[in-house]
Amino acid sequence: MNYLIYGTSYNLVEEEIKKIVAGKETEKYSLEDISIKELLENISYDSLFQTEKIIILKNLEAISSKKDNKDDIKSLEEYLKNPLEGTTLIFLSKEKISAKSPFKNAIKSLKIIETPIITKPYELSKIFFEFLKKEGYGISQNALNIFSEKCASNYDIAMNEFLKLKDIKRDNRLITDVDIDLYVSNYNTSDIFSFKDAIINRNIEKSARMIDEMEYSKLEIIPIVVMLAKEYITLYDIKLLSTKRLTNDQISSMLNNLHPYRVKLLRESSIKYTEEKLEEIILYLCNLDARLVSEDNLGYDELRKFLLLL
Repeated sequence: MNYLIYGTSYNLVEEEIKKIVAGKETEKYSLEDISIKELLENISYDSLFQTEKIIILKNLEAISSKKDNKDDIKSLEEYLKNPLEGTTLIFLSKEKISAKSPFKNAIKSLKIIETPIITKPYELSKIFFEFLKKEGYGISQNALNIFSEKCASNYDIAMNEFLKLKDIKRDNRLITDVDIDLYVSNYNTSDIFSFKDAIINRNIEKSARMIDEMEYSKLEIIPIVVMLAKEYITLYDIKLLSTKRLTNDQISSMLNNLHPYRVKLLRESSIKYTEEKLEEIILYLCNLDARLVSEDNLGYDELRKFLLLL
């Protein structure tokens, strides 16, 4: 069985991948860096020496948006008619492949998994309650509502804040209102979104000042970096789609119904960047996220260095 997983939340997508992989080793590729045709040729060759293989293919939307993708479409369609036994492909896409996409026929044979799109606090509360219950944690509805508000309805931020609470609570599995008040950073503030806007619009002086303020407030840096990376990925997608002379409403429908007004604002901001610059920024932020997770001596100075890249 081969899969296509839709989702914008790193953690929700990872949860679905874990269900499929079941602890087995995987290989990962970005379809921004390798064509499907090249990849399938490599898989066919490697299958002569390996009996089982699980391959995760990120950024399918990057391939589907390319004009010159006829070879990839043909290769994928032909492969999926007779896929290699023992080889599992897991395609990842942040946006749905539209009914007009040339890939629409190729993906019909894939098992499609859609992760929840969370935009409201009550949506996060509902999903995160089930997660906490599964992990054996108790929490009142009021505490959960406050938690979801402070996490700005973002599952990835909520997960980072939960892991912080888990370390603090240790064996105590009851999360209280007091815990939320004392230990959960508040990302649902106008300052956080003002910071994101200042960065996107290259207001270096304001961004530098806000970095100082966030560091003083002891906000966790990883969710901020993740938020910036997602915003730049959206900005990049909008810039690419804008070259096709699509309306804001059309772009909105292609980006999981992103609000047309936000599309308008990001479309205006995208003029300040080249495609190459956006790719450089996204790569930097993704690498920074990985380094922040694996290295203990990093902090807000890394965001200050990021300003130099702008």
